[in-house]
Amino acid sequence: MADDVILARRSALAGILEPGDHGANRFDGPGIHLTERTPFSVVQVEARVDAVPALAQALEATTGTAPSLKPNQSAGNGQPRLLGTGTGKWLVIEPEHRDLAACLRSAIPDSVAITDLSHARAIFRLSGRDARTLLAKGCSIDIHPSEFLTDSSRMTGVFHAPALIDCRSAEPVFDIYVHRSYGAHLFESLLDGALEYGCRVF
Repeated sequence: MADDVILARRSALAGILEPGDHGANRFDGPGIHLTERTPFSVVQVEARVDAVPALAQALEATTGTAPSLKPNQSAGNGQPRLLGTGTGKWLVIEPEHRDLAACLRSAIPDSVAITDLSHARAIFRLSGRDARTLLAKGCSIDIHPSEFLTDSSRMTGVFHAPALIDCRSAEPVFDIYVHRSYGAHLFESLLDGALEYGCRVF
């Protein structure tokens, strides 16, 4: 294949996602809004404990966002957004407009492990007044707003699919990151669970 050929990323929900209103027709409108976020770059960075300060400094210099040094905390407005998934471990996420992994490799110490997960993840945005209730149906972590705060992220199972949930705002708005192979299953499970509240897919 020629070096200048770039393959467009195919949605994990190609042929599955059908925009429109589904389920209960409530007078106050759908209680759930659900969409796929694509295309996005998703890059994992991980460093030894002694290299974490240098990595955090390099990430801030490269992305303009200071990562939280506390596990399970997120930072940034999404362009990029940094999700803490463990000590010295983050996912860096932004809309796909450049080779994010290459940019990070050029700016981050060689001792840091950098893995491009962009093609291996599907991302869903879940929002609406009943979003927390829907998530509570399908996962075991405490979704209550007093416990799962804005800029928190948690690894858990969502309807039997391993996923990372990022709480973007108290409205609420959640981004859910799942292995691509689980994308169709999770989308259909979320949609099925949302039918009693009314679900707008877009």
